[in-house]
Formats: sequence, structure tokens, C-alpha cells
Amino acid sequence: MSASNSQAVRLIALLKMMTQTPGTPAYFANALDVDERTIRRYVQQLRDAGFPVVADRATGRLELASDYGVPPVEFTEREALAILVLFHEAGATLDGNIFASLQGAAAKLASTLSPTLLDFVEATRIRVAMKRGAVDESATRSTSTEMETETTNDYSIGNVNASRGDSRDRFFDAIFDACLARRPLEARYQGPTGPTLTTTLHPYAVFYSRAWYVVGYSALHRETRTFKIARFASVEPSEAKFLENLNFSLDSYFGDAWRFIRGPRTHRVVVRFSEKVGTNVAEVRWHKTQQTRVFPDGSAELEFRVAGLTEIIWWILGYGAEAEVLEPPELRELVAEHARRILERLKNPPPRRDDDRFDGNLWSRR
Repeated sequence: MSASNSQAVRLIALLKMMTQTPGTPAYFANALDVDERTIRRYVQQLRDAGFPVVADRATGRLELASDYGVPPVEFTEREALAILVLFHEAGATLDGNIFASLQGAAAKLASTLSPTLLDFVEATRIRVAMKRGAVDESATRSTSTEMETETTNDYSIGNVNASRGDSRDRFFDAIFDACLARRPLEARYQGPTGPTLTTTLHPYAVFYSRAWYVVGYSALHRETRTFKIARFASVEPSEAKFLENLNFSLDSYFGDAWRFIRGPRTHRVVVRFSEKVGTNVAEVRWHKTQQTRVFPDGSAELEFRVAGLTEIIWWILGYGAEAEVLEPPELRELVAEHARRILERLKNPPPRRDDDRFDGNLWSRR
């Protein structure tokens, strides 16, 4: 090791020691096998580099100023993964106002991990995603999120609501571990309608969008499907391993879906928003294919290329009369049909249901 490298190693070691335990120059000199004069020289070099090294006048102990950084924290594999996934996913939605700081924090965290843990986190990160719409989508369209319905198959997503922070899906850990270990699961699944079905599932990845989901190959359906983790009735990991699908990624699986329910066709969607909401709508990045035109009166047109119309229709309906679909004709007709059904339903007073009562978040029979 060259003299310069040796000095750099000692400087880093001294800095790390001072962040953990204050000590006198003699203490650090003994720990680093140098003399006290060398420690004082190192301290001056650190100060010149911007590190706020301070000395206690009474004891002579050296430490970093209390407002510098945070105390060292040790993370478990799951904790490190969760934090780095959050940093990675935030990059897709946050602008430069805060993302640069998050990027720096992620780099610092990664630099503290052992090579084994770092390899684990990197290998695992591609199997976890936080799938969502625009950054402030939930605040902008409160009505439409509650109107999402079941779509293409018995195992696709429906009526997804934000879960409580203290709630856990009882089979999440088993499914997540099976994703990492590439172990098949013998699973029983209760769809939103119909009987409980049994399948052998090869779980490829998990993602979160107001609830946790797993994407994997279902032997029962002979294709890759999406399952809501809260709906599993049981899962039993196998000791065997399935071959990794090297062609699979969540990005390719979602494609150009509005959120994550991908339809069979890609549509060019153009929506015009009135001057009442146009400026606000145009300020949000709703979809990766978005093109925006804002007009002098405050109205706006947004254009997307979307795979499937099932999800985007609820977003459009959330704006009511302030949004008009220009393209494609079939989406325009779908919106019109919903409007006709709403008008028909509102012609008559709501029926009384004396045998029902509202209990918490659900209507239930007495």
C-alpha cells in the first residue's frame, strides 16, 4: 500500500471513529498506530475538507459537531432493501428539488453495506416495485380510485384501497421469499367472485399499488397473471426451484398500461380539459407517454398511448363534465354510456335498504 493510500485509509478510519465515539488525540493515535502529531495533522486536513471536527476544551476529546450527519445505523437485509427500493422508486416521480438528496442518501447507504448484502439488495430490488400513477394523483382524483372494477380475468386487480400502515398480508413474507429463492408455491386463491381455486404459482416479482400484488406464472391458467396477495387462502412453498424467466421484467409486463392492468390493444387517447381544471391537470405527469398542450384560456389537451382503456376511463370520469374524450371513438362512447347510466339511475329516488347498516367501511346485513 502506498503512503498516500495508507494516509487515506487512516483518515477515513479516524472520521468513522469520531462519528461513533469521541476521543483524545492520544486515544486515536494509539488506535491507528501513529503519533499524536499525525492525528492533529489529520484533523486539520479533515477540517480543511469541510468536516466540522471540534475539540472539547475541558477534556481535549475530538468529535464531529452534533449537527453533522446522523449516528451510524445497522440495517437488516429487509430494511436495507426497503429503503433502497423506496429511493429507487422515488426517482420515477420526484423532480430535482429532492431527488438529488435522496440519490446521495441511497449512495451513502449502499456504501456501508457488505458486498454480500449489497449483492442481495441489488438482486432483490428488481423483484420489487411501487407501481403508481402521477405523484399527486391521489390528491387530484379522489373519486375515481374508489370506482376501479375487476377486469380481464378472475385474478386481476379490483377495488384497491390504501391499506393501513399497521396491517400486514399474512402470506407476504412467504411469497416474497419464494420470489427471491425461485421456489414454486402451491397456492389456494379466493378471487373477488367464484370459488377458491388452486394453482402452482411461480412468483416472479411483487409490487405495491395501494395493496401488494404478486406477478407469476400460474400452472392453472398456463400464463403469467397478477394476484392480490391479500386474497390468498393458503400458500405452501416447494423445496424445488423453477427456472428463472430471463425475459420477464415488471416494466415490460406493465408496458403502456395506465397503471398496471394492461389491455390487449394500445390506444391513442386524447382528452380535452376545460379552463377550470386544465392548468392543474397539465402540471401533473400522469403517464410516461404523456404529451401536453396548454391553451391561452387555461384549457388543455393531454395525449397518451395507453394499453387498454379499463383504468383510464375512471380517471376521466373523475373530472366529470370538465373532461371530454376526443380520441379514440370507443373510449368516447364508453364515457357516454357511463353518463347515460348515471342519468338513468338518478331519475328515481334512492331505494331504502332497511335491512342494511353501515359498519365501519362496509355495508353489512343486520
